[in-house]
Amino acid sequence: MPKKVKLAPAFEEALKFCRPYVVAPKDHLRFLDLKPLGVEVTGNLQIDPTRLDSQRFLTWIERLDAQTFGPQAMAMPRWVFYDCAEWPSALFGLAARPEDLSLSLRERFEVAPRDKVWVPLSLHVAIPTVKPGEFFEHNVGSLGSEAGLKGLGTFTKALGVRLLKAQSLVGAAQWGSRALGMHQRFGPLELLTVFTPAHSYPRSLTYRHDCSLETLSRVVSGEAAPTLDATHRVKTDDASLIALQRKLERGKTAVLAGPLFEKAQGLYAPIRVQG
Repeated sequence: MPKKVKLAPAFEEALKFCRPYVVAPKDHLRFLDLKPLGVEVTGNLQIDPTRLDSQRFLTWIERLDAQTFGPQAMAMPRWVFYDCAEWPSALFGLAARPEDLSLSLRERFEVAPRDKVWVPLSLHVAIPTVKPGEFFEHNVGSLGSEAGLKGLGTFTKALGVRLLKAQSLVGAAQWGSRALGMHQRFGPLELLTVFTPAHSYPRSLTYRHDCSLETLSRVVSGEAAPTLDATHRVKTDDASLIALQRKLERGKTAVLAGPLFEKAQGLYAPIRVQG
């Protein structure tokens, strides 16, 4: 196991207030890296969802998810957490003491300043696929901005994929979403789809990136992601995305080459198309 890697100042600051947690059955813990990138998950924050005493913490997880994905009508019911994440995989995140939270956050989680508990502020969920070493990223949620902790979602994701020992990560995101910028920190992102009718939001992309120690170390150190020269600047409307999707289905490959940008005509994505 490597020593703790260099952390960006924002992430060092986060660890002054936060501690990592994991939610998984006790018998599954031996398959996880409980010291991802040198940040240890201690025994009191190893939450077993098969035990009665996990109920309060899991309620907080559900509230965290509702606050981060509820506005997009994508919040998960509790049974989905258990069936699709806590049992087949693991939940990971960072938690803080109530005394370090704002009054607004304490009220939402129904905790008092002196309660000796840890309240989850971020969450990462990735589910193993049939391809060995590859996980599907189901959820990255964070209340870091409300807690004054910059980049908490990015930090949580980096630690979470390391905890799962993932070799590569696939996920879906909506064009123009704030989350896409976070995922690009781990890029460049291979684009598996650019228009996805199988998703409730068809104007979604499916991405893949590696989870090597080199990539994760770069992310948590605060270094920028590498960029590529784009061959196309694609408008993120239905017609343009469907046209590119047809090219992918005919065997072309595509990579999101850099940050999206606005023009008078709309939102555009720099994409490198090959093949």
